[in-house]
Amino acid sequence: MKVQLPEKILTIILLLITVGALAIKPAQEISSVPLGGAIVDTLLNAVSYAILFYLILRHWKGFFFVGSKGVLQLLLLGVILFSVFWSADVGSSLTYLRGLIRIYLLAIYLAMRYTIREQMRFIAIALGTSAILSIIFPLIPGFGGIHVAPELAGMWSGIFGHKNEMGYMMAWSAGVCMHLALSMNRYQWLLWLVFGISVCLITLSRSTTSLTILLAMTLLLPFYRSLKKTNYKLQVVMIASAIISLVTISVLIANNIDSLVGASGKDLTLSGRTDLWDFIFAKIVERPWFGYGFYGFWDSEVAASLRRQHPWASNAHNGFLEMILELGFVGFSLFIAGLVRFILMALQRINSIAKKPEDYWCMQMLVIIIIINFSEARLLGPSWNWLMYITMSLSLTVSEYMNKKQAIIDKQIQLIAQTNT
Repeated sequence: MKVQLPEKILTIILLLITVGALAIKPAQEISSVPLGGAIVDTLLNAVSYAILFYLILRHWKGFFFVGSKGVLQLLLLGVILFSVFWSADVGSSLTYLRGLIRIYLLAIYLAMRYTIREQMRFIAIALGTSAILSIIFPLIPGFGGIHVAPELAGMWSGIFGHKNEMGYMMAWSAGVCMHLALSMNRYQWLLWLVFGISVCLITLSRSTTSLTILLAMTLLLPFYRSLKKTNYKLQVVMIASAIISLVTISVLIANNIDSLVGASGKDLTLSGRTDLWDFIFAKIVERPWFGYGFYGFWDSEVAASLRRQHPWASNAHNGFLEMILELGFVGFSLFIAGLVRFILMALQRINSIAKKPEDYWCMQMLVIIIIINFSEARLLGPSWNWLMYITMSLSLTVSEYMNKKQAIIDKQIQLIAQTNT
C-alpha cells in the first residue's frame, strides 16, 4: 500500500491536532484557552474535519471495508449514539459526540492506510513534536507552562495546560520512541533524544502514574520475548495472569495507600477518589444497564448531590467506572468483549511475527491505557487514548482478516497443484 507524501503530511497534521501540539495551552490557572484564544480550537477543528473528510472521500471503498470489520467497535458506537435518547444531559452528550465520531473516523482511516509500524512512526513524530514544544514554551517569559497554583507550584504542564495531561502524553511519547529506537537503525539517536526529553518532562510534571507506566513497559519487554517460547494457550494464561495481577496490585495499593504514602503528607484516599467512588457505585446501582448516557452524568441534576459532596470532581477518576456510569453494564460488556479480542489478536501477532520490540507495541498500549484509567477517567471519549485503542483494534482485526483470506487462497492453490499432479 503506497501512500504518497502529500497524504502523509496531511496525516501528520491530523495527528498533531489530535495530540494537542498545535493548540498550545499555558498552565490552566493562567488561561483556560490556547495561545491565540478560543478561535484557535475552532479553526483546528475545522481544519481536521476538512482534511479527514477529504481523505475519506478519496478512499471511501477501503474506508467502509475497514470500518465494517470492527463489529464490536461498531456495536459499542451504536450504544453510545443511542444513549442520547436516555441521557440525563442531552446537551453534553451531543457536544462530545461530534468529537468522538471524529476519533472513530480518524481511527478507521489510520487502520485503512497504514500498517502498525507506519502508525508508530507517525505517532512518534506527533508526540515528539509536542515533547520538544513542551520544553521550549515554558522557557518563554510570560507563557506560563509551569504551574503557579500553591498545590501545583513548580510542576510543568508544557503545552498541555495541566501537569497530569502532559505526564500521560509524555508516557506515550517515551513508550513509542523507546520501542522504535530498540527496533530501528535509522534515526535511532533522534528517537533516544526524544525519549530522554519525554522522561525529563515526566519528571518535571511529577506524575508518578506516568513513571509507573514507563517502568511497567520496560520491565515487560523481556516478558514478551519469553512468550514466543511457549504455546498459544499458555500465552493466554500468562497474559491473563499478568492483567489480573496488575488489577490486584492496583486495588491493594488503593486500599493501603495510607501506609504507603502517609509519611509524605499526601491525601490518604487518593485525593479523595475512594470516597468519590462510593457515591458513584450508588449512582450506578440506580441505572445499572444503560447508565446515564455518554457524557450525560456530571452536568445533570442527577449528579447535584454528588457535586456538593465533592465539588472538585468532574469525572469518576477511573475510566472503567466512568464507562459503566455512562453506558451501564451493557456498554461496558461490549467494551470488555472488544478488549479480550484485542488481547487475543495482539498475542497472535507476538506469536506469529514478533521479532523486534516494536512488534510488542499493541500489548504495551494496553498497559498504558489500563494504568492511566485506574486513577483518571481517560478511556471513552474524544481523546488520544480512545483513538489509539480503536485504531489498533481495527488494525489488528484487518490484519487477522487478511491473513485468514491469504491462508484460504494458499490452500486453494495447494489443492489445485495437487489435483494437477
